[in-house]
Amino acid sequence: MKFTQLVGITLFATMPVTIAQGDETKDAGVTLLNPQPQEKVKQVIEVAGRVHSPGYPVVLVRADQPGCLWWAQEWPKKTSQRTFKAFAQIGNDDSIDGSRFQLVVLMVPTAEGRELFKPGTSFRELPSNLARSVETVVVLKKPDGILGEPKRILTKTESVLDVTQIVSVAEHPELIQSPTENSHVERADSVTCSSLDDKKPVVLVRSTQDNDNWWVQAVSSPAGKNRFVSSARFGNDSTPPGTRFRIVAIYPDAEQATNLRPGMSLGQLPEGVTRSAEVEVVRINSSQVTTTNVDAR
Repeated sequence: MKFTQLVGITLFATMPVTIAQGDETKDAGVTLLNPQPQEKVKQVIEVAGRVHSPGYPVVLVRADQPGCLWWAQEWPKKTSQRTFKAFAQIGNDDSIDGSRFQLVVLMVPTAEGRELFKPGTSFRELPSNLARSVETVVVLKKPDGILGEPKRILTKTESVLDVTQIVSVAEHPELIQSPTENSHVERADSVTCSSLDDKKPVVLVRSTQDNDNWWVQAVSSPAGKNRFVSSARFGNDSTPPGTRFRIVAIYPDAEQATNLRPGMSLGQLPEGVTRSAEVEVVRINSSQVTTTNVDAR
């Protein structure tokens, strides 16, 4: 599988993932709600959290001992616009009762980047330039008796990636002027963007559902100095009100732009192309009364 955001990838049969560290550690991008510090937990637990920054949460666990690896857990599922839950495995059948483990949640900026953290992948170190929760230590409490409780055992990968560098694409949050975060949009609506380095924006839209494709919207037209407007579609006639969509503007060069035709879909955004920050909006019907913003909670 090709990871378009990664550079210097080598496959090894037994080596865990190593990621070059960034220049800055960013904490509190997500709050871990459950489990609590020093809580006694079973081998398989439910993790809950609340996000405070854009991206995709990923849960990782390691034994609280020097040199132990971080293990990526199953990907979380949304329980509301800002909260999530996931199951995590604490140790294994050989772990001793009372063993301590560390748990952390990272916020990965893009769906493509999240592919690196597939469940069962191990890491020597975690990238310091990603927003994250505070690391929480829990204590394994094994059940009494011969028969333990049913467990969901994490399948650990046999062949994993050794990644020497993560390439982060520059994002410019101010490039999409309208609509704004959490605002209402109709099925057909306008997206206004700034130009960047004399490049015209290409607007793409997708729903917030996992694994949905990006759809290229109508060609942007000038709308004043350094401003462009594109007509965008958010779902179809059967799309229910309240459905959420993401918008992004990318700034390809002239040659790249010829390959981005309105109506085509992309599984992931083009590699190395400057982009805006994603804006999340809510679909309404034209008959509904609109307000500027909606509560994202």
